[in-house]
Amino acid sequence: MRLGYKKLSLSPYFFWGLVWLVAVIWSLRVAGVFQGDLVNEGGWSLVVAFVVAVVSPDLSPEFLLLTFDAMLKTLAYAVCGTFFCVVIGSVGGVLSSQVWWQSLGKGYNSAWLVVRAILAIPRAIHELIWGLFFVNIFGLDPLVAVLAIAIPFGAITAKVFSEILDETPREALFALLNSGVSPGSAFVYSLIPQAFPNLLSYSFYRFECSIRSATVLGIIGAGGLGYQIYLSLQSLRYQQVWTLIFALLLLSGCTDFLSGWLRQQLQLPSRLDLNVLKLKQHSHNHPITSSPNLFLLGAFVLLIFSFWYVKADFAKLWEPRSAERLAGIIQDVFP
Repeated sequence: MRLGYKKLSLSPYFFWGLVWLVAVIWSLRVAGVFQGDLVNEGGWSLVVAFVVAVVSPDLSPEFLLLTFDAMLKTLAYAVCGTFFCVVIGSVGGVLSSQVWWQSLGKGYNSAWLVVRAILAIPRAIHELIWGLFFVNIFGLDPLVAVLAIAIPFGAITAKVFSEILDETPREALFALLNSGVSPGSAFVYSLIPQAFPNLLSYSFYRFECSIRSATVLGIIGAGGLGYQIYLSLQSLRYQQVWTLIFALLLLSGCTDFLSGWLRQQLQLPSRLDLNVLKLKQHSHNHPITSSPNLFLLGAFVLLIFSFWYVKADFAKLWEPRSAERLAGIIQDVFP
């Protein structure tokens, strides 16, 4: 009697799951997780001291004043960096979107790929590396932190903005184009208003990222919360560290709250409104107030204050000495 058997076959899910598992185990091994000396047993006392300090942050008037100044500096760096980031992202997002080049005609079908490939270069380099690069050109100047945030984040924002524009319904755009409206006007009056809620949400998210990056860049000399956290950690003053961490959480939380508040004022329901609170129909019963205008005024004042507070020397961008240092760095790349 012949015994039948079923041919063994691997499903794609099982195969790629196995590949992922092997990759994770290999990565952990290369990272040294399985080594015996990974954890320093003598450091547990410092960990306990750090955790215990959370209930007793340093609230002395002198340190609170120092923390407030560091908060302002970190916020100013983030505002300046985000401003240039959104400018770069808006221009680059349009130029790297497929729908923009399609609106110009058939001769530009692949131009968006060229722009997107160019923007992939600054996007691939971390902002901390950009900061170290600019330190060699401009020295320890606040301009370093602003550019280190603006350039990579601008390229990232351009990629996301282009994808948002490409995913926006195009019927109104092509209707205007077919009626003889110029591509620029058709883009502004049809596609941008539809994509505006998503563009606004991502801009606020990028602002949150800029706050965290400004904190990290403070360690390389930019100042702010990151520099103060670094100094407090070096001296094992964990109460001060927690005070600074709470200040950072306050900045991020206020940014998220402001984003939700502005969306509510503009009658742009969030996922919480649609899925949990069911406020989509309710929001249309309230007229738009003057709060968005006040927000624009406040944002303009904050932007002016941030550039004044940071005091970045933008004249260094066209100084001959900066050009010489840049040429020297490029020369050192080859061979």
